[in-house]
Parts: sequence; structure tokens; C-alpha cells
Amino acid sequence: MQKWLAALFVLFSWSLSAQTLERSFGLELSPQLSESRISGTNSATFSQLERLDSLEHGGFGYGIGLLYESRIDRIGYTTGLRYTRAGYATLEQAAAGGSNTFSDEIAAHYLAIPFDLNFYQDVTEDDRVLFVLGVAVQYHLGTRTERTTFTNGAASDPEVLSNDDIDYRPLITSLTTGIGYDRKLSNDWAIRFQPTFQFFLNGNLRPDATTIANRNYYQVGLRVVVRRLFI
Repeated sequence: MQKWLAALFVLFSWSLSAQTLERSFGLELSPQLSESRISGTNSATFSQLERLDSLEHGGFGYGIGLLYESRIDRIGYTTGLRYTRAGYATLEQAAAGGSNTFSDEIAAHYLAIPFDLNFYQDVTEDDRVLFVLGVAVQYHLGTRTERTTFTNGAASDPEVLSNDDIDYRPLITSLTTGIGYDRKLSNDWAIRFQPTFQFFLNGNLRPDATTIANRNYYQVGLRVVVRRLFI
């Protein structure tokens, strides 16, 4: 019986390896537009959330990744490490207790372990399109808030605000989807262009009694991946 099981295991492994079309390591660069969805807490009023939403707008983000990819027939997966800069910015608004105004730029930094499922459709021998659906665990590296103060219309140098009293979530789950075009440049190299949407399923803060609003980051971007192929 053990001999039969061993033989079946070897045959199954051989059949998988026989179907394997590609394996690769890749370097990913991704310019992104980053936004956030505001969600209220028990201490928030509708007018507070409406005012926050009217004052905030998206900001520039980007991502860098080192990836491993495997493909068997029409399905495959991608994993590795991804760094992401998310965040948002605020419009100019009045400062409390004075005549000055200010605006903030918030940059949140995360390191993720992704797992993306890839569904392929070959167009030619060297060209294929793919649909991507994945999840990732995002580790919070830090969030930086820069404030620019305006006095009589003149802007000061940006000031970095302390966030020591802010309780950020250390781990956040995100959902990713996208459609990509992949082109083999040679037997060893390929390049991919993949418009992608990513949504953070958890708010960036751990709510407490003083938290008024939480924010779920989301991003729309273009992932460009240069891949080194091997079998």
C-alpha cells in the first residue's frame, strides 16, 4: 500500500511539473492615486463626518515589490513582499484660535505579504492577458503628518506633527483586483502592465473613546512588473 501511495505521489508531482508553464521572480513598480473612505465611530456626528469628507482629497502614492510567480496552465499565483505608500491630503482650513490657516499631508507606509490568484488567457505565444484577485496582510510601518501653515497667504516650511498618541492598527487586510497584459520579451524576460485596485478592509486606527473617524485606504494604480523567467 505504501508503495502505491509513493507511486501516486511521484506521478502527481510529475504531472504538475509537466503542466508548469512558467515560474519567475519579478521587480514591481507602481504609481498610484491614493484615497480614503471615512467611517464614523460612536462618538462621531454626521456633520463632523461630512465636514471631514469635504476637506480631504486624494494624494500620490506608490508601491515597490519583490515577487515570486508560478503558473500552471491557465491559473497561477503571485506572492512576495510589497511596500506601499498610501495616504491623503487636506484642503486649506482655518486654524483653531487664530487667523492662520493650514493644510496637512498624511503619508502611511505599509509592508505587505500578498497572495494573488492569476487567471490567464494566452493571445499569442508571447502575449497573454490575466485577471488578478488577491489578498494581502499589511504591516503598518508608520504614518507621517506634515502640516503647512499659511500666514497672510504665505506658506511656512512643512512641520512634522507628533503621532505618539495615535493608536494605529499594526496589521490590516487588503483586497486586490486587476486586469493585466503580459509580454514575453525573450525566453528569460517578460514585462507586465496591470491596472489595479486595492482596498484596505480595516480602518487605519484602533477605535477608542476619543476616536471620531476611521479611514479605509484605497488605491488605483498601474503595476509595472519586470520578470525573470525560469522553469
